[in-house]
Amino acid sequence: MSSQFQLKANQIPVVPDAFELVDGRPHLVGTKCSKCGASFFPPRVICTNCLTDATVSRAVLGHTGTLYAFTVIHIAAKEFNPPYPFGYVILEPEKIRVPTLITGVDDFGVLRTGMKMEMVIEKLREDSKGNEIITFKFRPAAEA
Repeated sequence: MSSQFQLKANQIPVVPDAFELVDGRPHLVGTKCSKCGASFFPPRVICTNCLTDATVSRAVLGHTGTLYAFTVIHIAAKEFNPPYPFGYVILEPEKIRVPTLITGVDDFGVLRTGMKMEMVIEKLREDSKGNEIITFKFRPAAEA
């Protein structure tokens, strides 16, 4: 069952409509081409695989993936609290590469390419009025 992500009164998504809840788990929202089956995030109006715009529509994407590559950002605006890991996750089952902040690790040395990751929604920062600016992030998946 699908529903829009439920925001608290003081939460503002950094990118509106980028995610929603499906069975209680956050999923990215992108686009999918019904002609060739290619999926995209962020959403696109034209399928860059088969170059059509007639068959591209909104699609709820996966919420898990595999860490493809990562780095640790040491120099950034202080509101982002560096150092922090940033990387790319290959989203399952779509097999698309998603740029993402990585969360849930205190020791960056535990990160390894190929490790399973899961999507979460977390606070990115606060605005000048005290609202939480929220975004999607990926963290190492809990061991099953």
